[in-house]
Amino acid sequence: MIKHLLLIFIFVKSLSAYELIDYYRKNGAVQITLKAEKLLKSKKFWLKRLQNYDTDFGYYENIKHLLIVDKAFKSLDLYKFNNDEFTLIQTEDILVGKNRGYKRFEGDKKTPTGVYHLVKRLTKVDSFYGPLALVLSYPNIFDKLKGRTGSGIWIHGKPYNQSRKPFTKGCVAMENNKLQKLNRVLKNIDKSLIILADGHLKKVQKRDLAIILSSIYKWLAYWRNNQFKQYISFYSKEFKKDDGKNFTQFREYKSKIFRRKDKKKIFITDVNISPYPNNYRRNIFLVSFYENYKTSSFHWAGQKVLFVEVVGNQIKIIIEQ
Repeated sequence: MIKHLLLIFIFVKSLSAYELIDYYRKNGAVQITLKAEKLLKSKKFWLKRLQNYDTDFGYYENIKHLLIVDKAFKSLDLYKFNNDEFTLIQTEDILVGKNRGYKRFEGDKKTPTGVYHLVKRLTKVDSFYGPLALVLSYPNIFDKLKGRTGSGIWIHGKPYNQSRKPFTKGCVAMENNKLQKLNRVLKNIDKSLIILADGHLKKVQKRDLAIILSSIYKWLAYWRNNQFKQYISFYSKEFKKDDGKNFTQFREYKSKIFRRKDKKKIFITDVNISPYPNNYRRNIFLVSFYENYKTSSFHWAGQKVLFVEVVGNQIKIIIEQ
């Protein structure tokens, strides 16, 4: 029922009131659901849907604030996302790790490059770190599967009544009054993301987002309908699962499950798509959503994370968590 309502809502958003009434009169409610499912798999539909949507930094359904860090320029920009639009509300000078590039191991004095959640607010910290600290979710699954180590990456302040070096061991540091201002805005850190890049973050193209969104719904339809060949075609040969399975192992595992022909119900909500900064000139994105998966014998609901690469007119899933 929930899935049908969501599909109908998306379909309704794409039509005028008169068009919707006429479609209902001619085809009925069931056909509205089928039409909505078809539209969700259409790149053309998503391009139209995103036409007036601010996509410079990706696509977000449940993110309220986005922090963009340019490590090369040593700046932090805070954006508020509201009514399908990003608004810049704060820009600050910052300190970052002494060395450039991806963080690879503990003690390399590098600030991570990637996309992370703010997972905790620390209000009792050593005076060296100022009044408070915001903890980042480094390392994420991408980092872990790349063998990157380290922990304790924060956004924090500066020492009280003492000087410090003009770089950090890997954290992001800023003036204490600016940090407190930032903290006041970020009341709900669960609805915030931070993107750390080694230079200027390139604007996201609507075409790439339309490819990703339409592909995700195609992938879900093949999964739901036990169409294994089509489903597995969305996975890269370099694919890694969070449990360590490579593409061959994952394909064999999924093949056994698909052969059961279980009737599946798979719903997704709260879809977020972030550009993933990298040094390899690959068009990689982090895709997350809340998934509700049901069969007659199994039920799982929770956060799903995919790292996908846009290749031509399709996506390839390179990591799944």
